[in-house]
Amino acid sequence: MGTFKKTAITSAVLIMLGHGGLAFAQSNALPSVEVSGNSILPSNIENLPGSSNVVTREDLDKREPFSILELVREVPGLHVVSEDAAGTHLNIGLRGLNPRRSSRTLLLEDGAPTVFFAPYGDPSAHYSTPLERLERVEVLKGSGQILYGPQTLGGMINFVTKPVPRDGFEGSAKLSVGNEGYRGAHLNLGTGSEQGGIMIDLLKRQGDGIRAQHEFDVQDVTIKGQLNINSAHTLTAKYTRFEEDSLFSETGLTAQEYLRDPYSVPGTEGERYVMDRDTIQLIHGWQLGERARLTTQVYHTKTDRTSLRSREFESAFDPMDPTTIGLGELETEFATRPRQYDVFGIEPKLEFTHSAFGVPSETIIGMRYHTEDIDRKKFEFDNFADTTPEADERLLADVEATAFFAQNTFLMGDWTLTPGVRVEQIEQTKVLFSGVPGTANFQQEDMLDTSETETLPGIGFTWNGLENATVFGGVHRGFAPPRPDRDIENDTLQRVTPELATVTELGIRGNVRAGAYEATFFNLDIEDIVVNSGGFFRNEGEAQHTGFELAGRFNLGELFSEKANPFFVSMAYTNLFTAEFKNSGVVGGEGEDGYGTYQAGNRLPYAPKHTLALNLSYETEQWNARVGATHVSKQFANTENFGGTEPLGFCPNGEDPANDLFCGLFGEIEAVTLLNASISFAPAGSNVSYFLNAENLTDKQYIAARTNGIHPGRQRQVVAGINVKF
Repeated sequence: MGTFKKTAITSAVLIMLGHGGLAFAQSNALPSVEVSGNSILPSNIENLPGSSNVVTREDLDKREPFSILELVREVPGLHVVSEDAAGTHLNIGLRGLNPRRSSRTLLLEDGAPTVFFAPYGDPSAHYSTPLERLERVEVLKGSGQILYGPQTLGGMINFVTKPVPRDGFEGSAKLSVGNEGYRGAHLNLGTGSEQGGIMIDLLKRQGDGIRAQHEFDVQDVTIKGQLNINSAHTLTAKYTRFEEDSLFSETGLTAQEYLRDPYSVPGTEGERYVMDRDTIQLIHGWQLGERARLTTQVYHTKTDRTSLRSREFESAFDPMDPTTIGLGELETEFATRPRQYDVFGIEPKLEFTHSAFGVPSETIIGMRYHTEDIDRKKFEFDNFADTTPEADERLLADVEATAFFAQNTFLMGDWTLTPGVRVEQIEQTKVLFSGVPGTANFQQEDMLDTSETETLPGIGFTWNGLENATVFGGVHRGFAPPRPDRDIENDTLQRVTPELATVTELGIRGNVRAGAYEATFFNLDIEDIVVNSGGFFRNEGEAQHTGFELAGRFNLGELFSEKANPFFVSMAYTNLFTAEFKNSGVVGGEGEDGYGTYQAGNRLPYAPKHTLALNLSYETEQWNARVGATHVSKQFANTENFGGTEPLGFCPNGEDPANDLFCGLFGEIEAVTLLNASISFAPAGSNVSYFLNAENLTDKQYIAARTNGIHPGRQRQVVAGINVKF
């Protein structure tokens, strides 16, 4: 009750500050604040003290990417590990942070942390906003991200959905088909006026997966409405229902299975992943005159998911005895994992201009109250036909988090200076149960209450003294909260502290005659890095990530002469020349970071040194054709840095590769370069357009990951479709 009182008091204070800031700002004739309530970027990008990237709806229409993965892999600093064909189970890493389930990349939809199961308690991305619903995608890194949370280590991605029509009836329909059994349909209908409107969005996608018995079937229904109450008040409401029923398994292949046939796994019939997800978001915008705006958003997500698995790598690794590395078995374990998540949040945010410090300024202050109820269970069966489950494990977690944030941008001619601070207060209660042998009942084993308060300051700058260019930089305190869902060892709950980091960035962005560019240097010094050790998380000392990013898009005609032509080249390159542990330690088990000892200087898992996306395109009003290549350099799959890029990788203790099921878990992932292409045609004067998109043109066979077994990369995927706008 006390926290709700704080929320009410804070909202009242924000409103009063809004009126005061309004009167003061008007007297100084400062520019109006024009910020969309669902954007994470300022209205004036020149004042942003961090690197950023925006993919517009126009870009999406030209490219027609198959999934969100093809889109974000072409943003500098982002590394994508593809595990499923549909691209709903996201693995996105930023600047060398482990991409597993995107847990260290803050994912937002319309500015709200509603993409994860639970952003504090279980930041796992088994859902992504469908491309068809998007207006644009915003990526933000550096000190500009302290207004958001809880993840502020590497960066964030905000999926901004289409607005409600404001000028009568609008609609679109899309049909697409492809190889590997792919079929997709999308329908968007909406109507509106200056007083508001309503829109409905329907999506259905299904097809074969990367492996046999890996088919996916997803559907998404969204209703979005907007009411312009008067000139000062706007209310936007959105409801989304997402359903997935896929034969998706998180358990990979042994090396011998991969060598026999990487796309067929015997004994996995019956494995399944089912998820129902409901999301509600309300955004109220209050324009407090010309110089201030109060935006309040309320969000709620409820997720029910169940996975059925029949295989599990069970390690006999003893962290105190390195000679046991690789000992274990591929266990046939029929298990179901039902999990429920209930997440609620409210966030008022005030933006206003003023000169209270004797300098024209733009200020943002606000807070967020956020709760999570998590219930994770596991039951075992004799087989998938068995209707009598035996309880194995259950974890209840309650999270209550309150965040306060404030940022002021001083406008000083060609310079801006942006100090800010974010305070995260997190209280967690965890209760661990074990199964009563032979029954479906649970008994309590342990309980743990934790409380964390972290103050996260930051400061950034921009300098616009160069013609058509902005120099920017900043330093801020990065933060990733402890995850209560995995703090388990030997039937007891362990305390895991947050990951904290000092994040530094320096870069330049600008325009030249031929196009636009951005170059950024970054460094992350992480304290108490958390690794997955045998299914539970623990702190393992310090790590460092250092590198630079280059991005640009140029017209080839203007690049080599003064005359433009229809040919363009674009590039996104990241050189992560340092991504290493700064301490030595031991990790054990079948987690994504698991297996073996490691030394200071060992390369971090899934942190390739080089990633590159290169595209050559031909663009006219009617035609858009593109051919591209993506390259990911060699990467380690574990902390020990075991060598060997072949499927057998490294076989521990000299075991016979034909008998050692664990060989495929160890080793490197070889570098891979994939070719892709797309073409679209929109006849002049027509509301119909056609597209063809192809990924992995050469049908290259490669390993995408070694997490709990080998995961093969996606084969050639070709999709053709038609778009109709009306």
